[in-house]
Amino acid sequence: MLLSIIIPVYNEKENLLERLSFLCEQTNRFPLEIIVSNSPETSDESPEICKSFHKVTYFKSDKKGRAAQMNFGASKAKGDVLLFLHADVLLPIDFYTQILEAIKEGYKAGFFAYKFDKDSFFLNFNSKFTTKDGLFSGGGDQCQFFAKEVFTNLNGFNEAFCIMEDFEMIDRVRKQYIPFKIIQSKATVSARKYENNSWLKVNLINGYVFLKYKFGVSPEKLRKTYKSLLRENV
Repeated sequence: MLLSIIIPVYNEKENLLERLSFLCEQTNRFPLEIIVSNSPETSDESPEICKSFHKVTYFKSDKKGRAAQMNFGASKAKGDVLLFLHADVLLPIDFYTQILEAIKEGYKAGFFAYKFDKDSFFLNFNSKFTTKDGLFSGGGDQCQFFAKEVFTNLNGFNEAFCIMEDFEMIDRVRKQYIPFKIIQSKATVSARKYENNSWLKVNLINGYVFLKYKFGVSPEKLRKTYKSLLRENV
């Protein structure tokens, strides 16, 4: 089974070095395709970094925005299964075998539980919510994957969403009763958002913006709200 890993990028040169080094090593063990879909607005050396890895396929997306970049990368992918990976998230070492097992069990989609790259009681508390299906589970940091035909039938990510596109996608998966699995081998997520702000502030803002999303507030307004409250690029 060929697994296509699609990484949307916007000025992520530091994370790319670490992420691509790990993934290229895994191509010696598993049939993987690594695709970087770069934003047309990227201004750092991400293209040069990608091109220094001969096992990485680099594309410059024709449209900005993570949803558009992921769809663009997916349109170029040759794999049977598509895995969408944020540049600051580290997959568990057994990611391929876990996805393969899930597909063999009949699941058509899924995502990973995660832990943070910084150990603290509060962050560990947050990570527990990623191990089970619930209101806040399934976001992009959980490394969503889809059988290619399912992703195509879903028409990919909704490009009208400049934020929360991951939750909107999983909401459609649930509504269409597509079987999905939460893999318990944990991905590792950056805690930088919490370090730049605070645990309480980030959780309050996330909850507030998520509630507004559920009430149908437009993606543009959601993004504006998030940017105005949190010190983080969105």
